[in-house]
Amino acid sequence: MAELQQLLEFEIPTGREALRSNHSSLLRVADYCESNYVQATEKRKALEETMAFTTQALASVAYQISNLAGHLLRMLDLQDAGLRQVEASVSTLDQMVNMHMEKVARREIGTLAVFQRQPTNQKIIPPENLPVMEPYYRKPLNFACLDDVGHGIKDLSTQLSRTGTLSRKSIKATVAPTSGTLGRAPRVPEPVHLPVIPDDKISAASSLASSSTEGICGFPMAKVPETPLAPPLPGSMSPTPEEPEKSEELSTLQPALDLPLPLELPPPLEVDELMLPLPPPPEFDLEEPTWAPAQYLEKVVTLYPYTCQKDNELSFDVGTTICVTRRYSDGWCEGVTSEGSGFFPGNYVEPSC
Repeated sequence: MAELQQLLEFEIPTGREALRSNHSSLLRVADYCESNYVQATEKRKALEETMAFTTQALASVAYQISNLAGHLLRMLDLQDAGLRQVEASVSTLDQMVNMHMEKVARREIGTLAVFQRQPTNQKIIPPENLPVMEPYYRKPLNFACLDDVGHGIKDLSTQLSRTGTLSRKSIKATVAPTSGTLGRAPRVPEPVHLPVIPDDKISAASSLASSSTEGICGFPMAKVPETPLAPPLPGSMSPTPEEPEKSEELSTLQPALDLPLPLELPPPLEVDELMLPLPPPPEFDLEEPTWAPAQYLEKVVTLYPYTCQKDNELSFDVGTTICVTRRYSDGWCEGVTSEGSGFFPGNYVEPSC
């Protein structure tokens, strides 16, 4: 530091002052040389003297500049060394601060890891004034307290005893219906007698049933023209005609009412009258088109339009009929249309009905 201070305070300022004094001296030497050269009779001698002054002045200035430059470089080196020393000191201080902070952090971690004994004091404090508890006494259960809530049906026949249990009633074992209504006694349905049909009605109904059964089973169903039926029996509904085998069972029943004889039924229709003429069969166009080949696999109809990409392919619209002459494993087919023959994709067509 002493050398740097000497350079800053003495050497460098002295060199600068020497350069300033040399500058003024060189100006005076230049004026002298110029006047001497003008006034001298021997120009050669004056020129040599001027050249000697110039060489000496240049050497003196060069020496002074070199000396000042050396002092400046030495000053810069010393300042650089001082800066490096300061940088090292700052780095050392930084490391020391980091070490101190790490020690503090470890000390804090250690304090957190140390088991801290909690003070043993009473945490649960009982209340000063305890609430007065009501004495318990037994109450009978009231099962009818919620009968008026909602849409339930209140059963008046159920009564509660003093002990709080439902009173029991004897139930007749003879009547046990699976479904019923609360509060209502089950009702036994009365037997209903079968209607009685006269003998003449039974014979006419059996003949009509046999004729209609034969007509339906032997021939296909056809629309039968409506015919007027006999009016129903007065006072009761006419039952459906039964099979002939049941006529013996019905004949054993005695008539309960004296009913008038029914009107006579119209004669049954003939089988020829029941059958309608069948519609004529549809006319199928069995003629092959003129452009169809003599032999082909099947006829197909196009589902989508297709435009040929090559010269040997077919172009067609939706609904075009194609006769397939050959199928290939890659999905393409070869066929003939009204416009010509060629290849087409197999997923653009479907079989023709």
